[in-house]
Amino acid sequence: MNTEFKAGALVAFGGYAQAIVYGMLAFAPLGQAGLAYGIYAGLASALLGGFMGALLGKAPVQFGGPRSSTALIIAGSLLGFLQITSSHTELMLLLALEIVLAGLLIALAQQQGVGRLMQFLPAPVLIGMNTTLGLFSAYKLLPAMLGFAVYTTVIEATNNPALFSPMALSVSAITVAVLLYFRAIRPNPLGLVYGLACGFALHALLLWVWPANLPVQTVAAMPSHPLLQAPSLAGSLQQVFALLLGTPGLLLQVLVGAAVLALLVVLESMQSLLQVDQTLGTRHNTRQELNTLALTNVLCGLALALPSSNYFSRSNAGLGVGAQSRQSEAWYVGVLTLLLLLTWPILAQLPLHILATAVAVSSLFLIQGNTLHLIKRFATSGTRRQMAPTERFTVWVVLSMVFVTGISNLLVGTLVGVLFVAAYFLQQQSGSGLRSIEFKPAARSRSMRPRAHRQQLDTAFEHLAWVRFEGSLFFGNAPAIAIRLHDELAPAKSALLDFTHLRYIDDTACDCIERLVKQGLPNTHTVAVLPTQELAMGGESLLRSCLERLGIATQGHIDDAFWHIENNLLGQAVSENTACTADTALRDSHLCDHMNPAQITVFTRHWKAKSLPAGQALFNEGAEPCGLYVLLQGQLSAWHHTGHSNERLMRFCPGSMVGEMALIDRKPRSATVRADSTCTLLFLPTAQFDQLLEHQPELSQILQNNLARELALRIRLANQSLSLLQ
Repeated sequence: MNTEFKAGALVAFGGYAQAIVYGMLAFAPLGQAGLAYGIYAGLASALLGGFMGALLGKAPVQFGGPRSSTALIIAGSLLGFLQITSSHTELMLLLALEIVLAGLLIALAQQQGVGRLMQFLPAPVLIGMNTTLGLFSAYKLLPAMLGFAVYTTVIEATNNPALFSPMALSVSAITVAVLLYFRAIRPNPLGLVYGLACGFALHALLLWVWPANLPVQTVAAMPSHPLLQAPSLAGSLQQVFALLLGTPGLLLQVLVGAAVLALLVVLESMQSLLQVDQTLGTRHNTRQELNTLALTNVLCGLALALPSSNYFSRSNAGLGVGAQSRQSEAWYVGVLTLLLLLTWPILAQLPLHILATAVAVSSLFLIQGNTLHLIKRFATSGTRRQMAPTERFTVWVVLSMVFVTGISNLLVGTLVGVLFVAAYFLQQQSGSGLRSIEFKPAARSRSMRPRAHRQQLDTAFEHLAWVRFEGSLFFGNAPAIAIRLHDELAPAKSALLDFTHLRYIDDTACDCIERLVKQGLPNTHTVAVLPTQELAMGGESLLRSCLERLGIATQGHIDDAFWHIENNLLGQAVSENTACTADTALRDSHLCDHMNPAQITVFTRHWKAKSLPAGQALFNEGAEPCGLYVLLQGQLSAWHHTGHSNERLMRFCPGSMVGEMALIDRKPRSATVRADSTCTLLFLPTAQFDQLLEHQPELSQILQNNLARELALRIRLANQSLSLLQ
């Protein structure tokens, strides 16, 4: 209970400040008369969203309230409505209709399964939206940051410079500094609260010291529902319907605004759910949460509150203090209500330029730090060619949305971003999900095997299919990919399903894989390789459960997967590393190639037998060379220390030569070789090797040629294993 209360209270303080500034931002086009409406709309959104989430929601640790993106869409809608009517009541009714329709569209999206689609929205489109929204709000609120202590626009500030106040500039500058400190240098979920508190305190101090020298404009009206102020609500409703029927394009504008709002609300909420589930290891119910969101936003529309969504920044703040259940949501609503009751008497006295400064700074953080860097690289022809396709796509989205917003309005600019989403989704349906299908792959595991086994694998790999997935495998492309795999994998006797480059998979794709394996690959030995923890994949738990039901072995590295499937192709005896005689081991190591029987007899009597327990190192990286080894029984692995981890360079099977590099160049060992199981080896000391070179010239020449051929073979095997890294 303690951690749940801490989470709810922490987010309530931050959400209270956000509700005020985002509400002001949404209704800024109405001027000072709309600011009180904005505060009301923001706070009502936070309360309604939190209450409905606590009452009906099932996913843990979510918090409702307005977001900067949806607030700016409302601002764009109001700008469009102002071109048609100047009646505040009619404006509010049109806006209420748009938000209610957005709630209904969310319910429709849930019925059509669009909630899952939101998880595939590309990062470039999100960056473009955030950049456009940040630039728009920063421009709108720039005068407040530059020392205008009254609400004004850039044009009004230019025409009336007398409104400028050095003291207001000082207050805004200090507020900006505090906000930047707690947003960029030491990020804190209460950074917005600290910035506003600092600005209000400093403003009150200056107002007390120099009351006549500090022009102040406050909210000046108690927040209340604007429709309650309408003289005749029924008459206003009739006028609104007349406007919708008689004004060309108005109904389309309302529908487009509702669609964009629904899109952003679902997107932000699905991201929040995904973030929470990845942290807590849970599995959310998309249907339940979208239905709750739909009902919440219908109520927000009727109450003329801003659209409410569950954004992952709030959920992260709750997760950071240990919240794991819906109790934190209830505490959030309770603390938020208490804060509203305590501060209600002073809301009308809030100075606008400080609130506007906080909104402007917050909006600037919507712009990702690398966006300008990408645009700079894109502007130079030399670096443009080096950019990845996704990076170039990001720049095109940003430039297109900013350009369209500049020549039209924010709503149309955001609609351009939605069109990019549609284009990306169509591309995903046709191209993403499957990287390649390769029969008889050149790749092999990084292992040294006897010559006969390598020849056997070359034959067996004729019927091995290496299927590499990438990107997202979901309901939009999984059926078509499954049909293609069913047709092309028919001749395969073994299959390696490589998911290392897959970033997301949903339940529909898992069902397609299950049907493929049962119907298309019933007699095929199949191995799967999954991404490592450093490259986490969304939906990985679904895929693991699917593979377990199918009885498919899974590996964490592509080299381990090839090793597993090679051992299966070679038979059980190989996987158990059966022993071989000293004569067989030396012949398999190629050291005795082209030697006559007398030379073989002379050569073999210089070797000594040695045993090595499992887990013990044969020699360590950097050690001085002592001789050459040939493995008789067991398995060895060569390891190289890289950074904070060890990487397996090679596996050695019975008959493999070990340590020949240091024997040739006499430099320290380049890797650590350790026993994977109890091993028996043959050992040729360096002194005996030098004696052979000195006293047996013909044998020496043959031995050096054999070592050279062995090194050439290892280079070829290394080149094959490079395919695993592509």
